[in-house]
Amino acid sequence: MLNRRTSDIDAPSVQVRYGRWAIGAVLIAGLLGSALLWTLVLRQIEFERAEALHAAVAQNEDRSLVFQQYVSRVLGTADLACRHVAALRALAAIPVGTKRYPSLINDPIAQDPGFLGLSVVDARGDLVATTREGLVGTPNVAQHEAFLAHRDQDTRRLFVSKPTYSHTLNNKAILLTRRLNLSNGTFAGVVTVHFAPAQLTAVFGEKAVKPSESAWLVGLDGTVRARVTAGVVNSGDDVTGGVLFREQQRTERGQLVGPGTLDGKVRLVSYRRVPGYPLFVSYSILRDDALLEAVQRANLLRIGAMLATLMVAVLSAIVIYFIRFRERRSWELAIAKSRLEEAQRVAGIGDWAYNLQEKRITWSPQLYRMYERSSPLSPLSADFAEVLPEESAHRHQTEIIRVLKNGVPASWDLQVNLSSGASRFHRLSSVPTKGRHGEIVGFHGTIQDITEIKKHETLQNELAHLSRNGALNALAATLSHELNQPLTAASNYLSAASYMASQLPAAAGASTVTALRDARAQILRAGEIIKRVRGLASGAGERVVVSIDDLITEAMATIAVTKVCAEPVALDPSSEEILVNVDTVQIQQVILNLVRNACQAQNAGSPPPLVEVHSGSDSKVHVCVTDHGPGFSKEMLEKLGTPVASSKNGGLGLGLSISKTIIEAHGGALQARNNAPRGATVCFSLPIHSSD
Repeated sequence: MLNRRTSDIDAPSVQVRYGRWAIGAVLIAGLLGSALLWTLVLRQIEFERAEALHAAVAQNEDRSLVFQQYVSRVLGTADLACRHVAALRALAAIPVGTKRYPSLINDPIAQDPGFLGLSVVDARGDLVATTREGLVGTPNVAQHEAFLAHRDQDTRRLFVSKPTYSHTLNNKAILLTRRLNLSNGTFAGVVTVHFAPAQLTAVFGEKAVKPSESAWLVGLDGTVRARVTAGVVNSGDDVTGGVLFREQQRTERGQLVGPGTLDGKVRLVSYRRVPGYPLFVSYSILRDDALLEAVQRANLLRIGAMLATLMVAVLSAIVIYFIRFRERRSWELAIAKSRLEEAQRVAGIGDWAYNLQEKRITWSPQLYRMYERSSPLSPLSADFAEVLPEESAHRHQTEIIRVLKNGVPASWDLQVNLSSGASRFHRLSSVPTKGRHGEIVGFHGTIQDITEIKKHETLQNELAHLSRNGALNALAATLSHELNQPLTAASNYLSAASYMASQLPAAAGASTVTALRDARAQILRAGEIIKRVRGLASGAGERVVVSIDDLITEAMATIAVTKVCAEPVALDPSSEEILVNVDTVQIQQVILNLVRNACQAQNAGSPPPLVEVHSGSDSKVHVCVTDHGPGFSKEMLEKLGTPVASSKNGGLGLGLSISKTIIEAHGGALQARNNAPRGATVCFSLPIHSSD
C-alpha cells in the first residue's frame, strides 16, 4: 500500500532492458493486425456479394409473383368479358350481323378500355359482331389457331394465341378466345378479346424495369407472348432452345443462374407458371448489374484496407521511433529526477500525493529526510497529527476539513516535533485531485521547511512593533478627526435634552432621560474609539465573533441618528448569516468612515449610497459602499489609504488611512474603484469565521 517515489527511477532501466522486445512486439502486432484486417475485409466482401445476390434473387422472386398475379388478373378479366358476351348472345341481347355488316356490341363490359377490341365469329369463322365501329368485309378466320382450338373440342377454358398481326385491328395482337355453344352444346362460334402484347406487361410501367432487367410472358409452346426490356416490349420470339424453357418444363417455379436465351449474358432468373393457363412468367437481371454496388463496395474496402495497412506500417515505424527515442530520454529523465531530488534537498521542500480510494500515500525522498522517517505519513492520518503540537494539530485538522469541504487549494503553516527532538516549521500546501464527476479522489501538494523564514518573520514583527510605538504620535493626530462625528452627536443630544427640559412639563421627563442616555452612549463610544485606536497602536485588541449584518445594522442606526447623510442609505445584506472575528468598534468605525465619505461625495438628486454584503470564493466576506459622485482621480486611486491623500478639499486622508490599517490588522484588505459612468465603490474584506 505504501510506495516510495524513488522506486520510479528504476522504470527507465527496465524500459531500456525490454526496448528490443517492445519493438518486436510492435512489428508482430502490426503484421497480425494487417492480416486480421485483410481477413475481415475479404470476408466482408464475400458477405456483401452473397447479400447482393440474395437481394437480387428476392427481388426477382417478388416481381415474378407480381407479374404472375397481374397476368392472371388480365386473363381473368378477358375470360369474364367472353363469358358475359356469350351469355348475352345466348339471350339474343346482341343483334346478329352478317359477314359484310357485323353488328356493333355496345355493352360496357365488352368495351373495356384495356382491350384492343372484342369480336364474335360464327361457326364458319365469319365476323358477326364487334365492339369496333366501321369494320366491314373482314376475312374469314376459320383456319386461325384461336378458332381451331375451339372448333373440334370444347376445352371450356380461355385460349391464348401467339402474337399475330391483325388486319382487322391493323396492329400486332394476342387473341384470347372462348368457345360459343348452342343450347344443345354444338359449336356456335368463338368470342375473341384482342390484347396488345404491351398490355400484358403494363404492370411494370415504362420505367419500372431497369435496362439490365427483363420480364417475360411465355407460352408452354416456347413462344414469347410479351417481353419487356428497358421499357421496350417485344413478342413472338421462340425460346424453346433456352435454359429457362428447359428448367420450367421440370418445375413450375424456381430460380436459376445461367446465360440469357437471347443475349447470352449471365442472368439471375426467377420463373413461375400462370395457374390455369399454358403460360409461365419470368423476371431476370444481369448478374454483373446485381453485383455492381457490391463490387464498388469491394473496391472501396480493398482501397481502405490498403490505406489501413499503410497506416499501420507508418504507425509501427513511429512507435518504434518513439520507443528508441524514449530509451534515450529515459536516462536523461533519471538524471533530471536525481537533480530534482537534490534541488528539493537543498531548498528543504518535498512533494507528496495521497489517493483516497486506494489509501496510498507517495512521498518524495526529501520528505523522508525532513521527517526523519522510513515510511510516509498521510496528512489525513492520526499518525501525522502525533508529530504536531496541540495548536498546530488543531489548525491542521481545521484546514484539512476546509479543503475536503470546499475542494479548493490551500496552504498553512505547522510546527513539527521530530523524533530527534528538533522542532521545525513546515508550510503544507494541498491541492485536491478531482475525478470525472467533480468528486475529490485524492490530494497532492508540497511541504516546505520554513523554519528560517519564521525566524526572519519574528524579527520583522519585533521591528514592526517598535515602528508602531514610534507611530503613536501620528495616530494621536487622527483622534480628533475620528471623534468628530460621535462628539457632535453627543452635543446634539445634550442640546436637545436641555431644550426639552426647559420647554416641556414634568410629564415629559422620561423623554429627557432617554435623550440624556443616548448622549451618554455616544460619549462612551468616543471613549471606546480612543481605547481601540490606542490598542491598535500597541498591537492589542479585543475581538469577538459576531454577525457582519449585525455590525452593519448597528452602524446604520448610528448614521441615521447622527444625520451623517441627508437621506437613508440603501442596504443589500447577505443572503445567509456570515460570522467574523473582529473588534466591533473598529469595524463599525470603518463602516461609518466609508458611508460618511460616500454621502459627502454624492451629487444633488442622485440615488442614495448603497451598502452591499456578499461572501467570496476566497473564504472572505466583502462589504462594499457605492456612491454616485464624481469618483476618484487616477492619482488618488494610486495613493488611496495613505495619510494626506484625500479627495475632499482640506481633507487629510486620515479616515481611509485608519480604515485601511484596521482592516489589514484583521487580515483583510481595502480597495477602491471608479464606476461607469459615475460614482465610486470602496470595499473591504474580512476573513469568514468558521464554526467547525
